[in-house]
Amino acid sequence: MESIKVVFAILMIQNGSTIEMVPTEGLSDCLKQKRIIARNIGEEQQGIYMNCREVEAVVYEDHRITL
Repeated sequence: MESIKVVFAILMIQNGSTIEMVPTEGLSDCLKQKRIIARNIGEEQQGIYMNCREVEAVVYEDHRITL
């Protein structure tokens, strides 16, 4: 069984297009992971930025998530 839920995800955006989405446990977890990523790759990436947003996702019984 699967259901559609709204979850927070980190979106990696380049030139206005989303190139990657990673689901998180909530807004605070999303912001925490975003800070960790920014420290590891640096703030100054040409044309690439990250954003925490609510997105619709398919959640399966075994807790897998598909965005």
